[in-house]
Amino acid sequence: MFKNLLKIALRNIVKEKMYSAVNILGLSVGITCSLFLLMYILDELSYDRYNVNAENIYRVISDVKEPDNAFLWSVTQGPLAEELRENYPEIRNAVQFRSTNKMLYKNGEKQFLESDFYQADSTVFEMFSYSFIEGDSRTALDEPNCIVLTEKIAIKYFGTPAGALGQSLVNARNVQIKVTGVIKDVPFNSHFRFDALLSHRNRNTDNGAWGGFGVFTYVQLPANYDLNRMRANFEKIVKQKVDPIFEKIGIKIRYDLQRITDIHLHSKIQGEKEAGGDISYIYIFSAVAVFMLVIACINYMNLATARSVNRSKEVGIRKVMGSMRIQLIVQFITESSVMTFLAMVASMVLIYLFLPAFNTLSNKHLEYRYILQPEMFLSLLATVALVGIVGGSYPAFYLSGFSPVAVLKGKLSTRGGTVVFRKVLVVTQFAISIFMLISTLIVYDQLTYLRSKDLGFDKSNVLRIDLTDYSMVDKSPVLMERLKQMPVVKSVASADDSPGDRIGKMIVEVETAEGVLDDRGVDLYAANVEYVKTMGMTIVQGRDFSRDIPADISYSVLVNEAMVSRMAWKDPIGKKFVFRDNGPDGPVIEKKVVGVIKDYHHTSLYNVIEPMMIYLRPLNHFIFVRTSEGDIAKSLTDIKTVWKEVYPNNTFEYAFLDHDLDSQYAADHKRSQLFTAFSGLTIIIACLGLLGLSAFTTEQRTKEIGVRKVIGASVKALVILVSKEFFLLVAIGTVIACPVAWYVTRTWLQNFAYRIELNDEWMTFIISAVLAFAITLLTVGFHVVRAASTNPVKSLRSE
Repeated sequence: MFKNLLKIALRNIVKEKMYSAVNILGLSVGITCSLFLLMYILDELSYDRYNVNAENIYRVISDVKEPDNAFLWSVTQGPLAEELRENYPEIRNAVQFRSTNKMLYKNGEKQFLESDFYQADSTVFEMFSYSFIEGDSRTALDEPNCIVLTEKIAIKYFGTPAGALGQSLVNARNVQIKVTGVIKDVPFNSHFRFDALLSHRNRNTDNGAWGGFGVFTYVQLPANYDLNRMRANFEKIVKQKVDPIFEKIGIKIRYDLQRITDIHLHSKIQGEKEAGGDISYIYIFSAVAVFMLVIACINYMNLATARSVNRSKEVGIRKVMGSMRIQLIVQFITESSVMTFLAMVASMVLIYLFLPAFNTLSNKHLEYRYILQPEMFLSLLATVALVGIVGGSYPAFYLSGFSPVAVLKGKLSTRGGTVVFRKVLVVTQFAISIFMLISTLIVYDQLTYLRSKDLGFDKSNVLRIDLTDYSMVDKSPVLMERLKQMPVVKSVASADDSPGDRIGKMIVEVETAEGVLDDRGVDLYAANVEYVKTMGMTIVQGRDFSRDIPADISYSVLVNEAMVSRMAWKDPIGKKFVFRDNGPDGPVIEKKVVGVIKDYHHTSLYNVIEPMMIYLRPLNHFIFVRTSEGDIAKSLTDIKTVWKEVYPNNTFEYAFLDHDLDSQYAADHKRSQLFTAFSGLTIIIACLGLLGLSAFTTEQRTKEIGVRKVIGASVKALVILVSKEFFLLVAIGTVIACPVAWYVTRTWLQNFAYRIELNDEWMTFIISAVLAFAITLLTVGFHVVRAASTNPVKSLRSE
């Protein structure tokens, strides 16, 4: 029985070559794209789940409330992990990661600047599932001055992982650090990736003070542990250790927990180590995957019902010969399933061919074996079954319901199919396609806005050079003076922070509008005299730092407009800042505002501009070089030559400031490219269906077109005649799609502190509708023009 059904299905597929090709192509593209999106979604959902204890590991975050500001931080104070380990025995483990910042490491002649080396507690390998290649996880970080390398770093310095064990690296402070272990590279689906872990015992301090933030803290709790108990413990710690420091200056600190499996998709807080995902994109891409399958199914149903006249006599004869309706239904669903199976085979080939391109497009690292995972394999089978059965169900029930008497008497409608239902399917197709088109254009406009928005300074042609230790900083005046003498260099400056990087924050006494000092949390960093000029910033009130005023280095600061607004200063010039240098025991320093700079975006446009203070310091860790426009490669070569003369033993590390700033939006840019690509493919699949449907519609109206041409109708009039029905369906689809697209894109735009206004995007909606009409006209018009160009004698010969 099944063999006979399969044979008939294959014969019909081969017989109707154009119909089969359109369907298989549409289905294979739809299935391929849906599977790619499913792979992306599963990878996003897999973050940190490789850890055996993932369900019981939490990151501790800090909820900071200042008198006039509030924010969440991904970091805590240094002593928290040790406090939890020693005084709260119900906690299974507590671990912290502390950045070592950029530092030079050497092995003989090999030397590299590393920015992803972290200090960690010795119990880190008990909490997290990092796979050891060499060494013992139980003792690897027990002693001071030891380090565990990832596989790629071990190969970079020592050639092989085995060759690294027992060897040593020397850092920029001339400290020898022994390699006690090598682990596999941290998986890409991790919210926290590093290149090496150093023993936390390297620190000579008492783990830092409770007043300073800057470490990532994780706790492992017992299974089914009541998190409210942990929060109660946090309240106790805050009351004993934290409040005595912060309450007197009006700042309230509270700790909370984030399950590590939730961080990648759900965390929107300051100070994240890696660019996070976004759960909203999971919903969006899930919807796109479903849309593609729905449109592929609609194509099949539309074409199957449109060609019902061609199958009607077959159904009539089969029924006269004794076939039951259930047998006919099984036959048609078998045909649909076979066609879907062929599309699935084609999809496997397409996935094999395009997986590298998809990885590049989506910034993923998926391997071919990913498709063999149980979730993917079952999803593939479910997709084939769903498309085969759902896509073939309506044609099967419709075609099997023909009356054999009506069919054999030739009384079946020549238009084929339930017209209303088919129109509903076409409207659904157009609505989805127009929704995708509108959304794609708005996503593109928003990301273009982010890249082109005035940041308040000139980011172009600025080279940033990193000085990684104090000995290099001490020699920086020589470097800067040599660079200023170069023809390609317009200006040179230094600062202790860089636009695009996280900025430091300090509790500072600030003079209020009433003239009293009040404690405030202030973003601040140091810069030299040439910084404002080199960065192209604007002084809107007062003056810039000046070499001609020696007192500036001791007493002067610049603030931004946000600081003036926050403090409600009518006249900011002369307002005081009082703080202690080098920690709570350092000398008291008083500075005054000498100028106000126009607000600029130090962090990304996802964040609002925070109040900021810049104080004067001649020597800093970042050198900014503004170059003339021209041959960038030659300019870099000349600058590198000067660098080697000043720092012959140090690696030349640089970055273009505009590239750094644009990288803040790299994750969203990749996701938008992915969305755009699949939106385009969704529209192409819809066009394939429209192409096939218009071909059958035109074929069924060939005689009508011939008669109308004989009585004088023009080709233009015939195109309008046949197209107007489709135009009406496009119009209905547009009316449905526009409000849905408005709501969805408006919700998405709320993620951005600075965004385009949808009220200004009305042209996007009009352009999308016009494009839909144009595509319809081209697709339908092609077949109508061809039919209208045919000699009417041929189409009317049988009459």
